[in-house]
Amino acid sequence: MRAPAVPQPTAPGDLVGVVLENTLTHAITPRYITFGTVFARGQLPKGEAITAMVGGKSEPAQIDVKNRYPDGSVLFGVVTLRAPAMASGADAPVMLRKAAPTPGTVAIMPALEKHDITITLALNDPGMPTRYVTVYAAKLLAQAQAAGQTSPWLAGPLVSETRVSRHIQGSLRLVLDIRAYATGSVAADVQLNNDIAMSPKGGTETYGIIIAQNGKPVFAVPHIHQFQYQDWHTIIRSGGRAPINVVHDVAAMERIGIVPAYELKVGMPRADLIAKLKAITAPGWDAPLAVDGVTQYMPMTGGRGSIGPTTAANAVWLITQNPVSAEYALGQADAAGAVPWHFFYEKTDNFVTTADFPKLWVDGRGGPASYTTGLTQQVDGKTGWTTDVAHEPDLSYIAYLLTGRRDYLDQQNAEADYSEVGQWPSPQARNNGEGIIVGPGEQVRGAAWSLREVADAAYIDPDGSPMRQYFQHMVSNNMDYLKQNIPVWTRQQGEPYGYIVGTYGSGTAAIAPWQQDYFASTMATMVRQGVPGARSTMLWEIHFLAGSVLTTTPGYNPRDGITYNMFVANPKTNQRATTWAEIEQDTKAGGQANGTGWAHSDGDYGMTRMAALAGAYNATNAAPALQGYEWVRHSGAPYTNVTGIQTTPQFWIVPETSKQ
Repeated sequence: MRAPAVPQPTAPGDLVGVVLENTLTHAITPRYITFGTVFARGQLPKGEAITAMVGGKSEPAQIDVKNRYPDGSVLFGVVTLRAPAMASGADAPVMLRKAAPTPGTVAIMPALEKHDITITLALNDPGMPTRYVTVYAAKLLAQAQAAGQTSPWLAGPLVSETRVSRHIQGSLRLVLDIRAYATGSVAADVQLNNDIAMSPKGGTETYGIIIAQNGKPVFAVPHIHQFQYQDWHTIIRSGGRAPINVVHDVAAMERIGIVPAYELKVGMPRADLIAKLKAITAPGWDAPLAVDGVTQYMPMTGGRGSIGPTTAANAVWLITQNPVSAEYALGQADAAGAVPWHFFYEKTDNFVTTADFPKLWVDGRGGPASYTTGLTQQVDGKTGWTTDVAHEPDLSYIAYLLTGRRDYLDQQNAEADYSEVGQWPSPQARNNGEGIIVGPGEQVRGAAWSLREVADAAYIDPDGSPMRQYFQHMVSNNMDYLKQNIPVWTRQQGEPYGYIVGTYGSGTAAIAPWQQDYFASTMATMVRQGVPGARSTMLWEIHFLAGSVLTTTPGYNPRDGITYNMFVANPKTNQRATTWAEIEQDTKAGGQANGTGWAHSDGDYGMTRMAALAGAYNATNAAPALQGYEWVRHSGAPYTNVTGIQTTPQFWIVPETSKQ
């Protein structure tokens, strides 16, 4: 299964193409649809708007810009357009084009008053009679407008959206993202967020919920047991869900560098999509607080689809652009809400940060006994989830990019926030408010995935937002740390320099080359994001990543560049190896040398190196990275052929030269 061809810009003013697919077995009428879109630098200058070419006709379109390049042109925005009538299974190619801005803004209140949404909660507090709370969306919006407490997200002639919220009790709050289209239809993303942190009151909430529109129940769950720091949401639409799959130009996104350069020409086996279809049609899929296939015990060892530059689910969605893969990946983005890593701070109206509490540690060990600041209510051990920065899945970034939905941005920020406040704040680790998540105090894989989340949030949070500024500051601190320490590590490491220092095992003299691959995949993305210092760090890493499979030093076996454990010190004396030959001797002494076979590379270690080197090459054009990629690709290492990589598609990253 491969993604359908997407229209390419050919005429002056053309920007980017999409394809709209009718996923139903019957015809559909015209309707508005909203999604996220990225643009190349300079494509859509400041002051320009968009129109949509559909079937040879220019149709109105709206863009709500969220991010701009330094030159003022649009990087990312939320696009709304009118999808045409489509026959059963038909599609409609669309080309977005530059246009003059169109005046006008849809008023939300008149539409909402015609389709008012009512949320009724039956709160079951221990030892107390059931207490009912009813919230009328129109009334809540009117109160927020009068108090100047709305938070706009979309505003234009085709659609407007704003956010309002209400505290329910304890740590539970109701958030509504209310959207109105020019047709008069209304949608509301209803969120029940039991995530207020650092407050005297908070804990588990048990309740039933009924959501009605115009007095008619449209959503009901009689019993929800929601632990503190968990969120969930559902979307209520007056016109029903638009049965349209948006096929994005993923190749264009890859050229921009906003997503890794996945192999798009081969596609995925049909069996993969059949398995996903079975999952999304099973009872309980995407119910409130559903797991939706995400591994709940994150510290679990072994490779799995949730570990990588993104998840396997997101990679398959990018590769196939299939509606089934989209539904599956979005289900996992929804499941991110169930993970108890949401720590909302009412004082700032954002997630709590190391700027708010420099010594905050949301681990159960956080608190006065450990000279840190703990949560006022600890995460309940019965949630079913165990979080771990070293095995942190990337659940929400792709969902936000492709949909533009605000809730997914919230989920991205919550996870990025956890990537900081979930780290030990000791001076030898996070260093309190400095937010250092790389270096000797952290596993390299933990640094890789934590920095991935923080860097992505710093890149895609809307321009000027407080969370963007905070995460950018955290990224800057970590890059400064690397700049200061890389010269020291280079002197210590000698000839094979280029591996990130971190904790590994207990007093072991080894490093895990595959964890170096993980970190490199994050740094490659940060180079493409334009993070200062990322390119020099990436080039430094390439010396090890490529050198460990390309060096011709006598006495060194390049097969050991992708072994499970590489010994960089003598396992008995702990004397550091400073040459490739010494690394080979120490790896043999540690029992991890491959010799003429691949006994110690029987896993995804070849494909992670290929992904790392492909990403490094795409970010820097450094020839050794491409040469190293080709060496591994032709080495015969386990699972480096197409069949093997298709089982772990989140690492199916290729050099962009192979796409030409």
